[in-house]
Amino acid sequence: MDVSRLFRSRARVAGAAVCAAALAAAVTSCSATEKLTTGLQVKRSVEKLGDKPAATVLVAADASQQEAHDFLRAARGGSAGGSLEEQARLLSTGELTFAVGSEEEKTALADLSKSERLNVAAALNFGGKDTVAAKSVAEQLYVRVNLRSVAHHFESAQLDADRADRLVALADRLPATLGSAKDALRGKWVRVDPDAFDAFVAAAQQMREAAQAPATSEGERAGQEREKSPAPKPTQEFARATALGSALAGQSEREFLDGLQKTLAEHATFAKAGERDGAEHVTASMPGRETARDLSRALTALGIRLDPSTVPDERITADLEIRRGQLTGMTLDAGQFLPPQRDAESPSLPLEFDFGGGDAIPTLAPDGARTLQPQDLLAAVVYGALGTGRL
Repeated sequence: MDVSRLFRSRARVAGAAVCAAALAAAVTSCSATEKLTTGLQVKRSVEKLGDKPAATVLVAADASQQEAHDFLRAARGGSAGGSLEEQARLLSTGELTFAVGSEEEKTALADLSKSERLNVAAALNFGGKDTVAAKSVAEQLYVRVNLRSVAHHFESAQLDADRADRLVALADRLPATLGSAKDALRGKWVRVDPDAFDAFVAAAQQMREAAQAPATSEGERAGQEREKSPAPKPTQEFARATALGSALAGQSEREFLDGLQKTLAEHATFAKAGERDGAEHVTASMPGRETARDLSRALTALGIRLDPSTVPDERITADLEIRRGQLTGMTLDAGQFLPPQRDAESPSLPLEFDFGGGDAIPTLAPDGARTLQPQDLLAAVVYGALGTGRL
């Protein structure tokens, strides 16, 4: 289902579906009027997100590294390992932001026709500048990578801080003909061809291998060793860990937003939960398997891989936050998706979703972004190696 249904035609027809769901829930409650009113309030709070030209969702886990580790281990049936340690650290400290926006700056999302495209954007950070970001704007794709942040946060990238510094410093020595590579190494926006993503992975792999060689002679010896044994593929692991491929295709954003709207409109029942910190709170009750299926793509982008068929066939709850009539937040314990644990309670992993306008990550094309080809990166590495003997 195309995400345009979320804020366009679905925004207009969702009222009937939500009202029907609310009425169905109301007949089994002690207060039908309250249930109906709360359901309509939630429906309108979701629709209000479409009143602006862009909508942003920020997702983060409110958990310690140990809590994230316990959850991931339980989700994988008790398996552990070094990669699990890293993913737990990333999950407990990372913040994923994504957005959808209309191509016309002043056109509200709800006013777009079915044939009109949406711009999408995604970014991953760990409390500072974005580590990796991507945009799909008017069928053009843009990426931005902070190499120093990658070195700091991603062990699987096998890029230490010194080598990241040398790669960034290389940008100052590159000729003007490699301007796009200079921008990429400096962490600026560049335009890329999505069909060349595999070539970018290969180029990044060769950059990493070159950066691992502190001197030419050692690099030659390392090359000989690689001929004896298969080379690891940390760039593929890095791409999966950051959901960069999904971000480039816009799938995470599209499927999450559509899944969220579907879950609230078709599966949820609601009950008032009072006011806190100036916001109205509503408890949403949803069937676990349907909710896991609808939200699984977004959870995968966070490194949480769920099989909806293993989710308990029970209802789960989420806390919705509404401010000035607009849905601004949702807290959902992902531990509710886990099957019952033997002789132990399921680990808790609260996920916080913040909803807002498009200011956090604009969906417009970045100014001055140059086109980057995979061969530009390889040429930059060759230039740096010839000029300095090392990277």
